[in-house]
Amino acid sequence: MTHTCPLCKSKGRVIKPVTLQAHVMPARLEQLPEHEGWRLCTSESCRVIYFRGDQVVNLGETRRVPFHKSRDENRLVCFCFKHSVATIKADVEKNNESTIRTSIKAQCKEGLDDCERRNPQGRCCLGHVGQVVKQATSNAAHQEHHVESETELCGALKEKTSDAFSSTKNDSVTHSSLLVSVGASATAMLSSACCWLPLVAIGLGASSAGVGAFFEAWRGPLLLMTVILLGAGFYLVYRTPRCTPGDVCEVPNPHTQRIGRKAVWLTTAFVITFAFFPEYVGALTQGNNELAQTGSTQIKTHYQVKGMTCAGCEGHAHDAIQAIPRVVSVTVSYRDASAEVVWIGEPDHTAIADAVAAFGYHVNPLD
Repeated sequence: MTHTCPLCKSKGRVIKPVTLQAHVMPARLEQLPEHEGWRLCTSESCRVIYFRGDQVVNLGETRRVPFHKSRDENRLVCFCFKHSVATIKADVEKNNESTIRTSIKAQCKEGLDDCERRNPQGRCCLGHVGQVVKQATSNAAHQEHHVESETELCGALKEKTSDAFSSTKNDSVTHSSLLVSVGASATAMLSSACCWLPLVAIGLGASSAGVGAFFEAWRGPLLLMTVILLGAGFYLVYRTPRCTPGDVCEVPNPHTQRIGRKAVWLTTAFVITFAFFPEYVGALTQGNNELAQTGSTQIKTHYQVKGMTCAGCEGHAHDAIQAIPRVVSVTVSYRDASAEVVWIGEPDHTAIADAVAAFGYHVNPLD
C-alpha cells in the first residue's frame, strides 16, 4: 500500500483508528470500509487530510481542521486544552515567554491530555505549540528591534524636523520683522512727506503744488500706522516662544535674532527722524537773518500764505523768501498762515509770490 498522498504525493504519517473515528464526520466515516492503515497528509496546501491507498478524506469532511492545514490565527494548536495560535502569541507578547506551553506540559504530566482523540493529527501538540512560541518570540524580538529602530528614526526625524522647524520659524520671524521695519519706515516717511516731498519735486523740476496739503491730511493716520508697525516689530523680535513639553518647538537663533533686533532699533531711529521732521526742520531752517543795513529804510510787511501744512512748510517758505534780494528778516507761521517780512526799501510782492509758488503756496499781501 502506498505511503504517499494520492493527490499531492507528499509522504503520509500513520494515524490510529481512534483518531480517524474521532474526527471524520459520521456520514463520511460510514462510507469507509476499513479504519486501519490510514495516514495523515502532511502537506499544508493539499486538500486531503487522511488517505489510505486511493481513498481520501478531504477538508470539510472532518470535525476539526488539523493545525497545518489552516492559516487562521484563531485555529487551535492544542486541541486538548483549547489553545489557539492567537492566544499563544498574546501570551508570549504579554509575558515575554510562553506560560501556556508550561501549563500544557504540567497538565500532560498529570495525564489530562488525550491527543489521539482530540488532535486531528493524532499526536501531542507540543511540537506545534513550540513552533508558534518560537515564531511569536521571533516576531516580538523583531517587533522590539523594529520599534527601537523606528524610535531612533523617529527621534532623528523629530530632531531634524525640530531643527528645520526652528530654522524656518527663525527665518520667518526675521523676515517678518524686516518687512515690518520697512513698512514702519515707509509710513514714517510718508507722514512727513508734506515737508520733504515738495523739496524733492522742486529738485526734479516738477510742480509741488498741493503735495504738502495732501500728505498733511494723512499725517495722523500714517503716524498711527507707524507706531503699530513698530510695536509689531518689537513683539516679533523680543517675544518669548511658548512651548508645550513634547512638542517640536522653535528655538531662537541668536544670529537671526540679533539681525531682527538691530533692524527694529535702526528703524526706530529712522522713524523718529522722519516722523518729527516737520517739527524740527522749521527750527533748523528758520533763523534770525536780519541784515545790519545801517542807514537804510526798512519796511515791515505782512502776507497771508496759503498751502502750508506743517512746521517744515514754514522752513520752506522762510528760506525761499529770505533768498529774495533786499529781504532783511522773515518770520513765517503755518498755524496762522502768515509771514512777516522786513524789506530794505519798497517791498516786492511779486518776488515773494514767485518764490513760494514753487512749493505750492499762495501769497496775498495784507498791508
